[in-house]
Amino acid sequence: MDIKNKLGQVLINTLKAAWDLVGGFSKPKKMPGWSYGLPIDECSTGMKLKVIPNTVCSICYAGKGHYKQYEKNIMAAQYRRLDSISHPQWVEAMIYVMNHSKQILRDKVFRWHDSGDIQGLEHLDKIVRIAIATPDIKYWLPTKESNWIQKYDKPIPKNLVIRLSGTFVDGKEPMSWSHTSTVVTDKDKATCRAFENGGMCGDCRQCWDGTVKNVSYFKH
Repeated sequence: MDIKNKLGQVLINTLKAAWDLVGGFSKPKKMPGWSYGLPIDECSTGMKLKVIPNTVCSICYAGKGHYKQYEKNIMAAQYRRLDSISHPQWVEAMIYVMNHSKQILRDKVFRWHDSGDIQGLEHLDKIVRIAIATPDIKYWLPTKESNWIQKYDKPIPKNLVIRLSGTFVDGKEPMSWSHTSTVVTDKDKATCRAFENGGMCGDCRQCWDGTVKNVSYFKH
């Protein structure tokens, strides 16, 4: 049972309380640190692109492999996180975790989202507020929601790299945003070399690096 103060708010004074409120994190095997996975069925743009051949969403890894193998448990956790975003203390709880998780403080990197996407301008604003409050953590936010990120009218902190994903496999990177990502079928054109390292990031952090304008991933 949540311990609440006189205003009915949850007292976020332990890592467990904060962790429970945000619904926990996901831990993709490939990447360093934690991530925050949401259900792909709730992707606004992604669900439209999913049915179009050769789009990056039609081959979304979050709908297969490990995600599919443990689909029931993973989806339950993803929807729990999705629900938590609307909690009035979600930002507070996320900041608490960022400031108190030993692994996050050690790795200093975090990904939004290993599955799913931003749910709207309010969600994006909350992510920005979390990044501003935790400047020592580097955040990477891959997204297909070009409409929302372009409508957002507040400054993006330097420790939050938002990468707009190209639409088609072997397509061009979007020209409407400063940081992008693409998917390619030619290994020589892939700047992400995880496929040479057992699918692992290793020491590479280019996705979180604001000086890297485009990251191209080998189709898998």
